[in-house]
Amino acid sequence: MINLNELNIWKKLTSPYGNSEDIPSLILELSKTEKKEIADELVWEYIYHQGSIYENTLATTPHLLKIISESDDNNFKLDIISSLGVVFIDIDENYNFNNFFEESAVNNIVKNRIKLAFLESLKEFRIIVESLFNSLNNLNEESKIFFLIAALVSQKKHQEAELFKTFNQNDEYVFTCTSCKEETFLWNEENTLNAYKEDPIFNKKQKTIKVSQSNSSTKLKWLEDLINKINISSLKPLLPYFKGNILCHNCSKETNIFNGIMKSIYN
Repeated sequence: MINLNELNIWKKLTSPYGNSEDIPSLILELSKTEKKEIADELVWEYIYHQGSIYENTLATTPHLLKIISESDDNNFKLDIISSLGVVFIDIDENYNFNNFFEESAVNNIVKNRIKLAFLESLKEFRIIVESLFNSLNNLNEESKIFFLIAALVSQKKHQEAELFKTFNQNDEYVFTCTSCKEETFLWNEENTLNAYKEDPIFNKKQKTIKVSQSNSSTKLKWLEDLINKINISSLKPLLPYFKGNILCHNCSKETNIFNGIMKSIYN
């Protein structure tokens, strides 16, 4: 782990604004105050600005996880762990670190220190996520969905986590046919997932496309178990739809809805 007093190293780490040397003081302040606004500033402005990974991302996350592990405030822990869940969608043990550090200003010894500390922090992340499942009662629905993202990442389901990050409002989804790649628009209307050929924003008079629901106890069991464990009320009614199928309005091929939503993200 890069120590907070190694400013000569922090200065060299890539960042969105070339200001990684500011991070150690923010980390120190966060460790003393546990203020949400400082954590949010670190994550969304310094280490994951506009969804990009930087060298300072890898160097900072071990410090954040250390602060979480030493905190007694579960709300503080949940807030940061959910934010890091979003960050870790894009990076794990299989990340191409050689390409990532290819144009780095730090030497190989420092690169290796950053990489090893980050890989250890991923293990700590998974331990902390698991420890927080009994502390979710006071979370609102949106916060529960972001904890679901962290839980999926902790289970190495990064693509599935990306799905719930993309559609975190749970009001609409996009389905892409796995055969012809034609899109269908899925709108969550009073806990019913209605399918439309065109975006209903632009065509409010169109008929819905038939959706076949499924109450299978084996389909998407991993997702159903997590949703129930976290108690995400807004997603429970959609599980039969996620497990079900839809006939593509273009090619008439039947496709599982959840697979089609995944296809819309990784087309």
